Amino acid sequence: MSVISGEAYWAHIITPNTKFNPDGEWSIEVCNLNAKNKKIAEGDGLTIKNKDDERGDFVTLKQYARTRDGSTRSISVKDSERNTFPNSKRVGNGSKVNASYRPVPYTQYGGGVKGYLNAVQVVDLIEYNADDFDIVKGGYVSEDTDDLAFAS
Repeated sequence: MSVISGEAYWAHIITPNTKFNPDGEWSIEVCNLNAKNKKIAEGDGLTIKNKDDERGDFVTLKQYARTRDGSTRSISVKDSERNTFPNSKRVGNGSKVNASYRPVPYTQYGGGVKGYLNAVQVVDLIEYNADDFDIVKGGYVSEDTDDLAFAS
């Protein structure tokens, strides 16, 4: 097992991502790796990516949400004091994390090393918020919010 630290992006660590795999995958991009964490990842053979955006140097870690026999596989998510992270919160982009993973070599598609996500410790949370707008104090408030009609 190895542990790297960085900023979380596209974290699916509370609920598995089912977009490409109906059984779900746990995944996280650990981004803005400093020299020490980049050296750990490179030493394990992981591919360091950089798309010239806010993520800087990063690695993607994943784990299947189901085992080969079909049983559910969970990952451990903890806060900075190693308490269980609440399921009611979501880890947003830029959150500071430590991620534990197991590097596993593969030979398909030209070979390489995949980082299998084991656990995540959220050190500094930036909570993900799905709301598009902030509340505007003193602004217009609809009296009838049940029957909102949208133009077609």
